[in-house]
Amino acid sequence: MSSSGALALRTLAWCTGVLLAGAALLTAVVVGVGALMGPDPAYSGPPADTAGQEFARLAATDPATALRSCTEARGTDFDALAGALREGTLSRERRYAVVEGPLTFLAAPVTGAGTAGDDAVWAWGGQGFAAVSTDARTLSPDLPGPQAYGVTADAPGAVRAAACVEAARRVGEPGVRPAMGPTAPTGTAGD
Repeated sequence: MSSSGALALRTLAWCTGVLLAGAALLTAVVVGVGALMGPDPAYSGPPADTAGQEFARLAATDPATALRSCTEARGTDFDALAGALREGTLSRERRYAVVEGPLTFLAAPVTGAGTAGDDAVWAWGGQGFAAVSTDARTLSPDLPGPQAYGVTADAPGAVRAAACVEAARRVGEPGVRPAMGPTAPTGTAGD
């Protein structure tokens, strides 16, 4: 090969190397700036459920108001659950249901089997019942746990259902009025 051909090849190789190095540097800068300025990664944790926590606080401080926004569970829901409860357990009348997406969370005070059962929460979905809370797992040990639906006892629907039971219990306590609101005057100015 002639010297001019070799010089042309070396020049072409050098230019290609410089262009590749420049492209690599530009890519690194763009990716670095994008990582600093871009959105949070997809694996970040879910935001805290402040609505569920606020409702639980309301159930503790103003149970009558909280109870007015609770939905009573249908009797047939607990009739279906009764077969999974341990023998000797008794479900009281304060039964509540909270629908959250494809799941329905059911809560009721269920006594027996060594627990007061005030925090008993179950979830119902397309695959049957699952015991969500610790009391529910004690009262119905043959049911799958909350992992069957990928929830925990801290799920917003479970917290709200348990708070409804707590509000109903508190409304039944002495000194708590079941219906809070404006009171009628007891006398007139002319008396």
